[in-house]
Amino acid sequence: AQSNDNENPRKAKATMRVNIPALPPFQLQRALQLIYTLAAAIMTLRLGAGLVAWRAANNLEKPTYTVMRRLPVSPPTGRIGRSFVEVRKYDPYLIAETTVDESSMRRAGAQGFGRCAGYIFGKNEPRMTSDGAGGGGGGSEKMAMTSPVRSVGEAGERMAMTSPVRSSGSSAATASSAGKTKVSFVIGSKYSLKSAPRPIDKSVQVKNVKEHYLAATSFSGPPPSDERIRKERDAILETLEREGIRAKGREETMVYGYHDPVVTPNFLRKNEVAVMVDGSSVR
Repeated sequence: AQSNDNENPRKAKATMRVNIPALPPFQLQRALQLIYTLAAAIMTLRLGAGLVAWRAANNLEKPTYTVMRRLPVSPPTGRIGRSFVEVRKYDPYLIAETTVDESSMRRAGAQGFGRCAGYIFGKNEPRMTSDGAGGGGGGSEKMAMTSPVRSVGEAGERMAMTSPVRSSGSSAATASSAGKTKVSFVIGSKYSLKSAPRPIDKSVQVKNVKEHYLAATSFSGPPPSDERIRKERDAILETLEREGIRAKGREETMVYGYHDPVVTPNFLRKNEVAVMVDGSSVR
């Protein structure tokens, strides 16, 4: 018996093999076609929703400004967004602002967004008007939504969404573990400090931004990392120094986000990094 086993080792191994039936070619082809069709449909729906969100965001009311100068950029290191720095003169506007105990401007934006959005979408008390309406009586003013992000408050005044979302913070804080960042939404031009609803959330304040100058770079992509913000800021400061334009408040950096970070594809999203400029030095 031992000799027979030694003589037929291949036969013993053959009995251990499991034959897996191959999928017929036409069935395999149909399965692959189904997978490709589903993937194409998902991509089409995703892109379609992104384009709708992008168009809606582009139609939002924004602060008005005049471009004073467009300067060739001087990048100190790495690649930045566009090849120029815009020096702008902004008209006054209102913001709803909150301060976040977070040094990373990217993480702070996510935290502050909810607070400011809550105010815009109804966590507020309408002010008393000349005819005695409003004043915290629980009424609400329904206004047309101008953003793909939708929220309806149970009480309070529903306000139109505007763009951009503003973040500002210390340049030193973006590279450290300590610091605070201010996040704000622009309030529609139909409101004034006297007519804008009062925030219910005490961490949100309505403020007036006076006429000012700033220098900004623009680029597409996801919300920028702290490293990207630092590089953009350094490029702006080097460009301003070359042109003899004085930066104002060199420790403060502003980041503007014009599109949502979820629905709109990254290649369509617009971001800006900016620093304040001394208007008297702009020629």
